[in-house]
Amino acid sequence: MIPVIFNPVGLAGTTVLLILWAIIRWRRRTAGSTFRALPGPKGLPVFGNVHQIPAKNSWFKFKEWSLIYGDLFHLKIFGNNVVVITSYEIAQDLLLKRGAIYSSRPPAPLLADYAGFYYSLAALPMGDFMHGQRRLLNQFLNPSAARNYDDFLAQKARSLAWLTHQKPERFQAYNRMHMTATALKIAYGFEVASEGDPWVTDAEDMSRSLESLGTFGTHPIDVFPILGNLPFWIWGRTFAEGMERAKKGAYNTSSKPYGFIKEQVAKGEANLSMASELIESHTLPDGSVEQEETISSACSHVYAAGADTTVSTIDTFALAMMLHPEIQRKAQRELDDLLQGERLPTLADRDSLPYTQAVFKEVLRWKPIVPLGLPHVLEQDDIYNDMLIPAGSLILADIYDMASDSRHFPDPSTFNPDRFLKYEGEGRSLRVDVCNPEDFIFGFGRRICPGRHLASGSLWIAVATMLSVFDIAIPTDVDGNKIMPDIEYESGLVSHPKPYRGDFTPRSKNALELLAAAIESPVGV
Repeated sequence: MIPVIFNPVGLAGTTVLLILWAIIRWRRRTAGSTFRALPGPKGLPVFGNVHQIPAKNSWFKFKEWSLIYGDLFHLKIFGNNVVVITSYEIAQDLLLKRGAIYSSRPPAPLLADYAGFYYSLAALPMGDFMHGQRRLLNQFLNPSAARNYDDFLAQKARSLAWLTHQKPERFQAYNRMHMTATALKIAYGFEVASEGDPWVTDAEDMSRSLESLGTFGTHPIDVFPILGNLPFWIWGRTFAEGMERAKKGAYNTSSKPYGFIKEQVAKGEANLSMASELIESHTLPDGSVEQEETISSACSHVYAAGADTTVSTIDTFALAMMLHPEIQRKAQRELDDLLQGERLPTLADRDSLPYTQAVFKEVLRWKPIVPLGLPHVLEQDDIYNDMLIPAGSLILADIYDMASDSRHFPDPSTFNPDRFLKYEGEGRSLRVDVCNPEDFIFGFGRRICPGRHLASGSLWIAVATMLSVFDIAIPTDVDGNKIMPDIEYESGLVSHPKPYRGDFTPRSKNALELLAAAIESPVGV
């Protein structure tokens, strides 16, 4: 081939030839094919559909498009293919059953290279580093191992309830503190001493910094990595400041706690934890730690993920109970019938409380914590229902649309735990013929959340404990008017309710006495 610089037709002619070459190559690849292109909205040259996608709450627009183009449709963003899945069945078909080619992640230079989260399991492509982290996490978080934390999770739920009783206006702050404390204890053995504990603050700062970076994989720097060489202030002051906080957060939630616990292990002062066990079991005779980066990264995943996603779910639970007191009372009656005022719930009670289980499932479904999930990338061309999905396509599993799919969840905007139950005489049990939100809330296939069993247990026991101890209601002003919460959620990778106030009134003196007796220190965390 003659180098372009010597091409006699000049730059314009060369461009035409290159376009013709691309068309011929595409036609050869699809010659004789009857495969259809994926449907989707028409976009602009070069820009594609980027101007049509809202900067916030884009899943609402995807819901609108799904009604026009179906449950699997195609977008273009600066020449890159984006495929949106809004159906649980299609997500299972592609991301689970064909997981061998749908389980990688798209390049995320903004997060990995510029913000410093190169180690993040959420952003890693398929490979040894990703698989190594998942193996270590599975060792501590598989269903059997997760049950070892049951008593600890119950203790943390009771501590949250006690502090909420002391200062109900601080419920959301205490919720974040306790969920972070749970993750810190499991990952590093750290004991959180107070609401202002530096480890809690580090996790909160990291979470907020990522919110300023926008939806994962969609920033222009992700599309054109060379743009990362430009000053960050060209994207605005908020973005530039967010990048500085993100880089600090990447260190504070990985290298910093790992280095601290490594020193404690060397001194023989470390509490039992995931990190201490892995460091001890991987220490070589010369004192070095084998697979050190993998261990550090896996532990940071527990810390960062546990300190954010679970927080949003418990905030949503309290909000739902405030807005639906009749549902709250039904769950409390079920708990009272089982516990008889003699004790607080434990995770061993879970199967005996179908209505409480249904409330938990509906909380997960009603306001999905990660509305668009985390993007997958397709590693080779695939055909689905006679439609071609091109290799390299970024695949978005639209969790929000799956959770609001009226085919599975009639009247989806209504908070209704009964959708998960069947009634037989005086009894009730969970239905097995209804789509279970836990089957899609935590992701799909080979990239499903490795900590889902621990998260589910932590969330459920918090829900059951709060229901046992409190009546949760909408507060009123001095004139008796209800102060309604804002149910518009903050947009980001993780969707959080906006700050709100709630009334947390102890259900009885006996409930408080049981709570005080059940926790290790009524005045501490």
